[in-house]
Amino acid sequence: MTPDSPAATGAGQVAAALAALGVRHVFAIASIHNLPILRALRAGGAVRIVGMRHEQAAVHAADGYARATGELGVALVSTGPGTANAMGGLYEAAFASSRVLLITGQVETAYLGRGRGYIHEAERQHDMLRTACRAVITARRAGDLAEDVLRLAREVLTGRPAPAALEIPIDLQRAPAPAVHPVAPSVPRDPVDEKGAAEAARLLAEARRPLIWAGGGVPSSGAAPALAALAETARVPVVTSREGRGALPEDHPLCLGCYPAVAPLRDYVESADLLLAVGTRFQMYPTDSWRLRLPENLIHLDADPSVIGRSYPASLPLVGDAALGLTQIRAHLPAGAPEPAHRAAYLAEGRAALAEARAAVGAEMGPDHEAICAAIRRHLPRDGVVVRDATVPAYVWGDRVLPILAPRTSMRPAAAGIGPGLPLAIGAAVGAGRPAVLIQGDGGFMLSAGELAAAVQEGAHVIVCLFNDGGYGVLREIIRDSYGGPAHDVDLATPDFAALAAAFGVPSSRVTSAAAFEPEFAAAVRRGGPTLLEIDMSALSPITR
Repeated sequence: MTPDSPAATGAGQVAAALAALGVRHVFAIASIHNLPILRALRAGGAVRIVGMRHEQAAVHAADGYARATGELGVALVSTGPGTANAMGGLYEAAFASSRVLLITGQVETAYLGRGRGYIHEAERQHDMLRTACRAVITARRAGDLAEDVLRLAREVLTGRPAPAALEIPIDLQRAPAPAVHPVAPSVPRDPVDEKGAAEAARLLAEARRPLIWAGGGVPSSGAAPALAALAETARVPVVTSREGRGALPEDHPLCLGCYPAVAPLRDYVESADLLLAVGTRFQMYPTDSWRLRLPENLIHLDADPSVIGRSYPASLPLVGDAALGLTQIRAHLPAGAPEPAHRAAYLAEGRAALAEARAAVGAEMGPDHEAICAAIRRHLPRDGVVVRDATVPAYVWGDRVLPILAPRTSMRPAAAGIGPGLPLAIGAAVGAGRPAVLIQGDGGFMLSAGELAAAVQEGAHVIVCLFNDGGYGVLREIIRDSYGGPAHDVDLATPDFAALAAAFGVPSSRVTSAAAFEPEFAAAVRRGGPTLLEIDMSALSPITR
């Protein structure tokens, strides 16, 4: 190894630590303040660099990668303006409890925090990052950089996930440092209290109308198999939040979907005499702004004790890992007990309520959107990833009707921000190695349209279903329903999106009917690489909400 080898520098320590953590891809934008790290990553050969076009998109892509794989998602950006651009991505990753590590450069140590106007200087960058991150480290020694990366990764991965950030002055990246062969830290997974698990099992067995509520923590933590085993053993139906979709396949007979606040399934949920909630903080949408009534007999299992009781009081709090906790509860269930007759009737009641709720949403969709939704599910593999941006088709049917059949195959901007869809889908497709279909509106797409170039360069199998209504359709509805009068400030001049995609070298077409959509979508699934389908919403039967 030569003295100027990238491995024998601070940047080499970063590359070695990421390789030890099993990181396969880093989503990056090159800068004068991170070139040594990029050079070290390429020299190491263990990590593939995915070049994005905007720092916020780089973090969104790392987020999508983390959600689709359960692995650490890593973004690499520049200091100052680059890190400021990344903050929107970190905000979403924090809201979604995603496993994201941001690595950013910093100015030379001699100028750090001096306020002298050095290029890309950001005196309070650490404080800015801290607003969205569980932990932030400003590196001080080149020889500590591998340890810094491993320490932050452990913070991200332990318990309820949360993003973290490391800022590294450029002189420390270039500085000589011992070549290292670090070992990834162990990530603890805590069991729940055994007495609490036994009590939860007793309550589940004795309840006449028990129900399980699966939140995003179930698929995120890899607890889906444990959830299925418990639900099947105890014969307890399951509802999910939107983030929890895929915790139990939505074609499973015990899965009652993500309609807990939609009548008549709402009445069914409110009639439960016991609720086991797992990996959820009971967000606004699935609880109808917390107006949904949940039973007093509420068992709440979560890795984060601070969310238990935050929105609904828990009669039995269980703090610990979702997979371990569910397995512990199942172990305490009575062995070989026959299923009471009333449980079968109770499940049948839930299935009927689900069918009615689904039909009510179907009526809002209209026949064309219903047909498009069905076509997507017919042609997308069971383990294909479904990404929804903040747009009317996503709200009405993408988030609720399009069946999700496997864990970690469903994602949306958890904070309901507009625009993250394309980079989330790129990260998911790259990480999972499977197609990712994106449901996005024209307004949201324009916020990240440049990432089509990243999708082309990486060959990401992303199928963009771009629903074009010439503006912000959600805001049109809000103006109509809340303010009255004509819509204002929401109509957008939009390009010919199919032609725009073609300019990037992306196969594309403009679709004006549900019948025309299906063969185009099927071809995109077979083709591989990115495809854009522009869907003219004015030519479809309208969505009526």
